[in-house]
Amino acid sequence: SITSLSNYDIGHTKKTPTFLFENLVACCFSLSPSRLQMAFAHDSVRVLQCFIQFGSHEQRQEAFEELKDDIIGLCKSQYGKHVVKKMLMYGNKELMAAVMQTFKGHVRSMLRHAAASSIIEYAYNDKAVLAQRLMLTEGLYGNTFTVCKSTVCNTIEKVAEGNPDKLNNIIDEMKQILTPMQEMIESIRESVVYMAHTHDGARVAMHCLWHGTAKDRKVIIKTMKTYMVKFATGEFGHLVLLAMFDSVDDTKLVKQAEILASLDEVISNKYGKKVLLYLLSPRDHAHLLPEIIKVLEQGDGNVHSKKDMAIRRKELLEVVSPPLLEYLRDNAATMVTDKATSVTVSDILASACGDLQPAMTAVAQLANQELVPGGIKGQLHMAEHPAGHLVLKWLIEQDMTLAEAGKEERFGRILVDTVGTDNLKSWVKVNRGAMVLCSLLNSCDKSVAAEVKAALESIKSELSSISNNKGAEILLERLNK
Repeated sequence: SITSLSNYDIGHTKKTPTFLFENLVACCFSLSPSRLQMAFAHDSVRVLQCFIQFGSHEQRQEAFEELKDDIIGLCKSQYGKHVVKKMLMYGNKELMAAVMQTFKGHVRSMLRHAAASSIIEYAYNDKAVLAQRLMLTEGLYGNTFTVCKSTVCNTIEKVAEGNPDKLNNIIDEMKQILTPMQEMIESIRESVVYMAHTHDGARVAMHCLWHGTAKDRKVIIKTMKTYMVKFATGEFGHLVLLAMFDSVDDTKLVKQAEILASLDEVISNKYGKKVLLYLLSPRDHAHLLPEIIKVLEQGDGNVHSKKDMAIRRKELLEVVSPPLLEYLRDNAATMVTDKATSVTVSDILASACGDLQPAMTAVAQLANQELVPGGIKGQLHMAEHPAGHLVLKWLIEQDMTLAEAGKEERFGRILVDTVGTDNLKSWVKVNRGAMVLCSLLNSCDKSVAAEVKAALESIKSELSSISNNKGAEILLERLNK
């Protein structure tokens, strides 16, 4: 019987026994009245799934022909949806195209259905080629788009460009279509966490955050909490966090999400670093590509974000600043000598709010020793280090930005006070060290520039005798001005 066959778990076998497969064929194609019933029943549907998985292309096609008029109903069935997924998973290109064609005109209703939405998501992300993706999405653009669409203008961008007078109509129709999407967001909000690791899944998650209610956002963030580090360090997942920062008014909820729970792992990852930099300096072209910024701008002005963007960003900055400054203070030696994280040092001290002095002092303390060219036991002085000397230069030059922002701390002053002029004079021995001293001579803090200049005046003769050191030559020119 069908029930006894379904109890035989052939899903765990690599090959279907011949006698069993013959029985499957017999069951599927000899019992005409029950074919459709088989697809909807919790036990017999497994037989049909196995038949599609292990059958030939001709047999799969025959199964599709029997069920094609009920594909949409199967997609919306708790058990039947697996039959459709098997057809997409194991069918050849022609069968996959035929299955997807049955979705045409039903995408809206399927997206709002808990079971069917997973089939649309699988078809779109894992199986559809470009033309099929366009077909699946065009149902969301309205009748005006359908009328204006042609083989040449077959995307929403091209239609809008070729028919600018129809753009408002298309937008109005899209709004009417997408308004019921609130129901869809509510139905998938607990599953967003499982789709955000793909390009399109992340876009869906971002739209759920942008257009979901406060309750939807709370549920989404709660489900994300356990996987926050994976989101932050993921190629696509980190964009979901940026969308969350832009749209969620309850910044306390963002804080509770523990984004900063594993700073070691996040700050050393290229995507994780983008997340931290976004909190410090949102939509900075120095950190994000223009096309990514355009994507994020799609969420601006959504109806559920009531708080002014500047206030939201200020609150997030207040959340992220203390742990980042503390991390920099405790891990200064690692961060300034690592090419990947050295850039982050200046970004933290440029944008963080609160007391910057402990972190600045920790960085300056690393340079508090006489510079020995070539280093001691293979350990280069910070002013000679490839990454370290750049951090010193950036921070000294950044004092002007801090002054303009009304902040009191000046790294140049802290550096001179911490290292002392006697140690500073030893930096002229190497090119990089001399270039850092040039930055100090140009400090926006006149007292720092004057103190360094006075110290270097006493070794001008030594500077003149140094050869093969471009930095020393520039330094001497500055002193002679």
